[in-house]
Amino acid sequence: MRNPRAGLWAFVVVAVVAAALFARLGAWQLARLADRRAESRLVAARMQLPPAGLDRSSRLEELSADSMAWRRLRLRGTWDFEHEVVIRGRASRGTPGVHVVTPLRLDPGWGVLVLRGWLPAADGLSADLAAARPGRHAREMDVEVEGLALTGDASSRIPPRTLTFGSAEHLVLGALTIEQAAGSLPYDLLPIFVLLTDPSGFSGAPFLVDEPAPSDGPHLWYAVQWFAFALITLSGTGAYVRTRLRSTSSEGNA
Repeated sequence: MRNPRAGLWAFVVVAVVAAALFARLGAWQLARLADRRAESRLVAARMQLPPAGLDRSSRLEELSADSMAWRRLRLRGTWDFEHEVVIRGRASRGTPGVHVVTPLRLDPGWGVLVLRGWLPAADGLSADLAAARPGRHAREMDVEVEGLALTGDASSRIPPRTLTFGSAEHLVLGALTIEQAAGSLPYDLLPIFVLLTDPSGFSGAPFLVDEPAPSDGPHLWYAVQWFAFALITLSGTGAYVRTRLRSTSSEGNA
């Protein structure tokens, strides 16, 4: 005769294994949280360093994304408004608009993308780029600006397009992907972009974009969820086993 409790204990084993898996996933999220906090401390330390200068005397081959990311940079060069890039669909405080990214020529052979700021656009695309530029004479002068070096975004699902703004055509991207922007430029780019934080000597800029703040991410919340799943599984299994045992005992005494 088949033991009526065999299936019950098999269920218990499966439940315990599931609870152990949930607890392991919770511990993994805590480990990721520790890594994230260590990275945030490193980022905060790099942001506190004095600005590093980049100009025509800098050597492109000596500059890497790892060495520059989250560093404050002081740049001196010439704006290349002809190759300005528009990042579509960027809201600010609930208002639709775009991010304006302008290459800064540091040398005839290379430059760096500078996220100059945000402009309003009712459709999240058709911004007035010309209104956010200095006069023609100022465009041809060397400028000195300061900003935060950041790595680019992953490619967006929105394919790159070339659209007309005013009387000129500009590349439109769904995200600030350096590789995609580089394809439209006749010179090399640094492997980072610079978020403008101090447009010294440059009037008419768009609204500055807030600096990203290091965060812990969702790892703590995920860990709490996994540990809760483990606790619910164990407590629910215990209650179910007690109920089944009492039922089996009652049937045996009948």
